[in-house]
Amino acid sequence: MYSFIARQPIFDQDMHTVAYELLYRNGLSNAFPDVSSEYATSQVISDQFLGSPLQSVTDNHVSFINFPHKMIIDRQVFSLPPESVVIEVLEDAQPDDDLFSAITELHHKGFTVALDDFTMEECWARFMPYVDILKFDIRKHSAELIAQYISRNKLEKMTLLAEKVESQEEFQAFKSLGFSLFQGYFYRRPEILRNKKLALNITWLIELMREVNQQRIDYEKVGNLINRDVSIAYKFMRYIKNIRYQTSFPVEVNTMSLRDIALYIGDHELRRFVSLVSLYSLDDEKPVELYKNSVIRGRFCELIATELHMTYLEGDAFLCGLFSLLDAILDHPLHVLLEQITLSPRIHAALVDSKGVLFEILDLARHYETMQWLDVHRLGNELGLNDPQIIKIMTSAIHWADESY
Repeated sequence: MYSFIARQPIFDQDMHTVAYELLYRNGLSNAFPDVSSEYATSQVISDQFLGSPLQSVTDNHVSFINFPHKMIIDRQVFSLPPESVVIEVLEDAQPDDDLFSAITELHHKGFTVALDDFTMEECWARFMPYVDILKFDIRKHSAELIAQYISRNKLEKMTLLAEKVESQEEFQAFKSLGFSLFQGYFYRRPEILRNKKLALNITWLIELMREVNQQRIDYEKVGNLINRDVSIAYKFMRYIKNIRYQTSFPVEVNTMSLRDIALYIGDHELRRFVSLVSLYSLDDEKPVELYKNSVIRGRFCELIATELHMTYLEGDAFLCGLFSLLDAILDHPLHVLLEQITLSPRIHAALVDSKGVLFEILDLARHYETMQWLDVHRLGNELGLNDPQIIKIMTSAIHWADESY
């Protein structure tokens, strides 16, 4: 399963790329598909900010993301890291009190806000102190009309972006008007990128949706549901890293279980996360075997920690096994994927440095999967486990995963 994204560079007066606008695509056709703007934006967030490493798409540049009116006033924007994005308010957004309240909150929380295809209507005047970038479609408005508006409203100090620039002459003309950012075919057309996509287990996603919409959420059940699917768990950890600096998260978040993290962020934030990942995920595609193997590994590692009376390691052991196949699932190096989330040093040591007791447990699982029985026996002995114990634990882990898939 793949996700598709088009990126169009945004360049400065020296013709250096400084950002990319990310545009939803559902295939290799370089055109916006027939979907709602809410669906498109949710896809971009879920695939690019909660799935594949963002730097593989943006080369560590800032991303411009289109946001429709409803997603802004519903505060879906806050699922993104403010230092990595520019929030583009779509041109059909209603400049009402709800939008004004949301944009002022975005401004105070450190987000950069742009008005896309700016219409130059007076109803936007009160928004100007909280807006950072004005994007002008130069195919819709003449340079003279735009210059008059900028001068009349004293906007010379605001960042101005000319989009749909198609010639050197247009670039020079708007550069002379004080525009500092540019976008258009003159510089480069949007290019389509394809990335491996995290497929979600629909059964568990529906259960999670049902649970978080209860009047009283059972956080123990929520934690178990997140634990049972590697895609949901990884997206949840990406989401937590995105929002942790907007909340009063404790420094020791990397020692908390998924259940405790869900409880800490509370009902509202949890429902926001589930709505983001569920909007685009309800399709008929089945998870591949790698997903099930990830769950088996996670449960096996957790049960081994229990068997060794290392209860303090159970949560880390589960996540270590669960995330150990992410590189195979997403076709990115594991250390790059793990940089996108916050995990304990023990998990990082096991998955990246091949060190520590968690690595020894994970190594036991890997050798069992490949039926290297002499190594299984040797590794079990080193951990203080006999063969019947290991077989019983793996059988239990497989049965547990069978309930998920």
